[in-house]
Amino acid sequence: MRNYKRKTPKRDPTILRGAVAAMKSGISLRAASNIYGIPRSTLLLHRRNNETILPDESEPSEVDINDVEIAPKGYKTVFTEEQEKVLEHFLYVTNDYFGLNAKQARSLAYQYVKHVKVACPLSWHRDEMAGLEWFRSFKGRHPKLMLTKPERNLETTNVAEFFANYFSVVKTE
Repeated sequence: MRNYKRKTPKRDPTILRGAVAAMKSGISLRAASNIYGIPRSTLLLHRRNNETILPDESEPSEVDINDVEIAPKGYKTVFTEEQEKVLEHFLYVTNDYFGLNAKQARSLAYQYVKHVKVACPLSWHRDEMAGLEWFRSFKGRHPKLMLTKPERNLETTNVAEFFANYFSVVKTE
């Protein structure tokens, strides 16, 4: 979803950790839900995520709250923040010299995925370009990025200057 508005408040991670640790100590799922005021489905999700430290419910034992992991919320991202900054810079530079349309920018994003060898959706491999929804979100995160139509005639000085900048960026990685 592009503009998802959360309907419930975020849960305090320390309370979630305490509830999961209490379940390991012998409290039932329903009792922990009532005590901590957290829905059973949420507690069940976090209990399943911590099965390595909660191997057997038949043996209650003390669990340190710091051992309990809380799964991060939100969508999985393709690029890290640093990789996205590099991609943004590359798109700026490329757009300044050549001009890019949306499909070319999506194709460059896919080529960057292959270069840095990160996991991406299967549709990217099938289409050999980033998805349209990803691109819309990327443009939303980087509103200064303006894609222009490619120029018909490229001057050789612009091409030489572009590749000089390109190789300097690649060497810094």
